[in-house]
Amino acid sequence: MKSLEKKIRLFALLAILGAVTLQCEKKEESKDLENLLTLSIIASAQGDCTVNAPPRASINTFQNVVTANGAGTITKTGSVAIVGHQTAALKLTAKNGTNVALTGNSFVIVYQSSSCPLTTSTRNGFTPSSLTDSNSEFTNSYQLSGSGSIAFTTAGDYYIFFYAIPSRGQAAAVSYTVSGL
Repeated sequence: MKSLEKKIRLFALLAILGAVTLQCEKKEESKDLENLLTLSIIASAQGDCTVNAPPRASINTFQNVVTANGAGTITKTGSVAIVGHQTAALKLTAKNGTNVALTGNSFVIVYQSSSCPLTTSTRNGFTPSSLTDSNSEFTNSYQLSGSGSIAFTTAGDYYIFFYAIPSRGQAAAVSYTVSGL
């Protein structure tokens, strides 16, 4: 009987040792996965402009500069790592009376700034038309669903930031027509 007890104790000890060893290996794999995800985020941080869009973390995106009246479609878009959301920014120097007509489906946030990074969005200096308040998604944000416009009432340097969630049918490649520059 003592021989059987010794075998059971030895088996139990080996089982515990094996479980601890496997647990340690799983933690190491988890750390490797965490490092890989971090590296992926850093490597895919696309863009030439950092945007603070609460409640999201800082986002890198591309600037699309508008210097003359006319129409166009945003061509340089960024992508938020892991989730695949699309971003873009239109940069312009507006006059009182400058109008930007928009067509597409995206969240819209305006920043009054002459350069990046964009830190604080605003609801001053312009009047939105046919844009739905979406402040619950992002601070000072609107939602463009189809067509809408932004009429600037205060001259200055502005960025119009677009954040799109493709699973909601949104895209950052918004079409625009600018007049009154």
